[in-house]
Amino acid sequence: MKVGKLDPVNLEKLVLHRLPILSDDIVCGPATGLDCAAIRFKDGLAILSTDPITGAAADIGSLAVHVSCNDLAAFGIKPKGLLLVLIAPPSATTEEVALVIDQASITAKALDVSIVGGHTEVSDAVNRFIVTTTAIGFAESGHMVRSDGGQAGDTLLMTKTGGLEGTAILAADQSDRLRFCITADELLTARALINQISVVPEGIIGGRLGAHAMHDATEGGILGAAWEMAEACGLGLSIHLDQIPIHPITQKITTELGLNPHRLISSGSLLIATNTPDEMIAALAENGILCTVIGELTHEQTFTQTLNDVVSPLDPPGPDELYKIN
Repeated sequence: MKVGKLDPVNLEKLVLHRLPILSDDIVCGPATGLDCAAIRFKDGLAILSTDPITGAAADIGSLAVHVSCNDLAAFGIKPKGLLLVLIAPPSATTEEVALVIDQASITAKALDVSIVGGHTEVSDAVNRFIVTTTAIGFAESGHMVRSDGGQAGDTLLMTKTGGLEGTAILAADQSDRLRFCITADELLTARALINQISVVPEGIIGGRLGAHAMHDATEGGILGAAWEMAEACGLGLSIHLDQIPIHPITQKITTELGLNPHRLISSGSLLIATNTPDEMIAALAENGILCTVIGELTHEQTFTQTLNDVVSPLDPPGPDELYKIN
């Protein structure tokens, strides 16, 4: 099988189709494009999401905290607690294990979320660190923004720029290869993009302003996340490639490595489907967050992309561009 998360067809065939029927207390369960579970408790909901980090070497502890917290933020929920599982290879040193935990702890503190438990072990089943986090939050009123709540005619917005996480990972893990084509200052700029990886602020704002659907862009990048959102909503998608903002250093690195920035892992960018785009853009701008119109959800269940006025089919997400690097 190909490296990376399962494509939508295999996800349905090998995983989702084989799961047991959900109990009555499960308000939101597993599906393509749905990254959080919602479980009824008392008069509210407990919201949970879990994610592994497998494609990065540097900053893995910080990334692990952000990715699961971002999933909750995409539901409009502030994360409260985290479970963290760390599996280290036998080659790992005690200093490396401590560094990963320190990274996770510093990031959790910055997000005001507690690490409440987990598991740590060394295993010869892996040849590099794997860190998985499960984020927990609460919707006491029962309100949340599901990623399948988009409506036909909604404007599709994205925050920040595409390929943020991928750029930071490539700058850290491929620095020897990149130093011949970009300057040391540009490498530092690229690595610093990791500081933009949280979507908790925009997720809370989007939830407060009544976004119909939100989805954070992880593996598969902006195009993969947009496809997943439209699929989850049972709608079509028209996306404008030339409107997707890409940081100049992202463009430079992906061009050098022969990668597509639109399909590069993009944690740090949140997709928002809304019928009040101007209000959403203005509110995010007031909080210093770039927000851009990149497309719309459509009645017709077709997926298209437009570049230089040329319309072509938009393919479903496949392996992330990051996995093309040897």
